[in-house]
Amino acid sequence: MLELIVYGGMNVKEIRILHCADMHLGAELSTLGRKAVTRRAEVKRTFLNILKLCQDEKIQLLLIAGDLFDNVHVQRNMLEEIKNGLADLEDTIVAIAPGNHDPITEDSPYLLKDFWPDNVIIFKGALEKIELEKLGVRLWGGAFTGTYQVDSMLKNFTIPDDELINICVIHGELVAPHQKSNYNPITEMQLKNSKVDYVALGHIHKQTEVLKAGNTYYAYSGCPEGRGFDELDEKGVYIGTVSKGLCRLKYRRLCQRMNVELHVDISDAKNSKMAADIILDKMKSRYEENYSENLYKVILEGMITDNVSIDIDDIKAILYEIFFVKIKDHTTVKIDFDAVPEETTLRNIFIRKMMERINDAGPDEKEKLNKALRLGLKAFFGEVKYSED
Repeated sequence: MLELIVYGGMNVKEIRILHCADMHLGAELSTLGRKAVTRRAEVKRTFLNILKLCQDEKIQLLLIAGDLFDNVHVQRNMLEEIKNGLADLEDTIVAIAPGNHDPITEDSPYLLKDFWPDNVIIFKGALEKIELEKLGVRLWGGAFTGTYQVDSMLKNFTIPDDELINICVIHGELVAPHQKSNYNPITEMQLKNSKVDYVALGHIHKQTEVLKAGNTYYAYSGCPEGRGFDELDEKGVYIGTVSKGLCRLKYRRLCQRMNVELHVDISDAKNSKMAADIILDKMKSRYEENYSENLYKVILEGMITDNVSIDIDDIKAILYEIFFVKIKDHTTVKIDFDAVPEETTLRNIFIRKMMERINDAGPDEKEKLNKALRLGLKAFFGEVKYSED
């Protein structure tokens, strides 16, 4: 392990920190289509807002727990903007622990000579320590040096027993004992044995509460902006103070938009306009004046009679004011068999055969068969156009 003393001065009793991770600056976000350009700009703006927050809140130590960039091939103009933003933090030390998306490789932007400001510390390999005497802090961190890190950086790690505040910033996956991971597997026992006052974790994009193992506090801040519908709801950072044996952090929402999964029962809808109105009412009731700013994955549910036509493209067109909408049709077809004539028309045979298969199918197969039934009925009604994301 390396040791480097970079500041001289008196120890302090607590330190103000901001913990963020997994910005993924430069991610393509191709699933958003034409809205991807807007979202990429918003993600960058959110990171610049984090830097502004550091100034406003007089943050002494900014911890970036990996995957600041989505990959190592970062556009030069973005690098310059991020560098300049970090340089403006005259009263903040910035610690970056590169992750599996932006590892320390020969083409890493973190290795650019004479590029990064003096207040920026970039960890470049195995766990190392840097003593910040002016802050009374011993800072620990490590970096991915490739896509995978199969050995834990915290294996057999324990801090010295002294009065310094010990903080660790690291990218990795919290696992059960003996569980393997390609992404720096970290166990609760390793966190406990480390005796570090606070471990700022990255890699998992969902925020956790501030947890405790022995005397060690630790947390995932999650990603400040969700990139997809596996990263739902509010996103942000942790901000507050760490002292010897004590951690006072609060979660601060910073995301400009939320990714939302919305389940909507449209059983009462008789057409696409009615279905869209039901969806819109639910958006407004849940998110009030900000309803149109979110990115929605809408799951249509309920029982639809076989003579009701619901068109996904028509619903999207009616919801034009929403920033982004993706719709999945999981409705089931409600068929009154008593109303289905006994004559052996192709339509009636199709309905009866499909319902027999649906009744005998498991949950996953039911969904596929219900979709096939809906499409088949559309075809019988002459509605051959169908589009579902």
